[in-house]
Amino acid sequence: MRRTIAVLAAVALAVGVLAIPAGAGKKKGKHIHETFGATLLPFPKDSSWEPAGFVKPGCTAGEEGVHWVAVEFTAPGKGTLRFWMEGFTGDHDIYVFQEDLVYARGDQAQVGAAMAPPEEEIMLPMKKGERYTLAACNWAGEPDVIAHIEGHFK
Repeated sequence: MRRTIAVLAAVALAVGVLAIPAGAGKKKGKHIHETFGATLLPFPKDSSWEPAGFVKPGCTAGEEGVHWVAVEFTAPGKGTLRFWMEGFTGDHDIYVFQEDLVYARGDQAQVGAAMAPPEEEIMLPMKKGERYTLAACNWAGEPDVIAHIEGHFK
């Protein structure tokens, strides 16, 4: 009887020791990975078109749903959001707005003599509850605009 109890205790201890490392490697928090986009017309607006006063930058000065598309994002916790586009043809841009102000931008020139690669990326450190508008637009490229957002938040 004592031997059976000792064996059961040893097995229970071994199972407990093995279970701890399995649970210890799990990340707590929320992982976000989403894609959004639209078929959009080009809007190659440059700064020389701007009158005095605030005008949205680049192709976001065009019409929403025609030249640009956006999603609202609220941070579910502290973390870093990666907002990017890649592999497109022509020149597409991304912008992060906080209310009406441009908070960050990815608007490399993919046209002209010194073309940048077809990619745009913004890394955005965030605190829980911060709200942003993430906009993707077609400055002078093919109509299919696809943007990605990804991040891990605690």
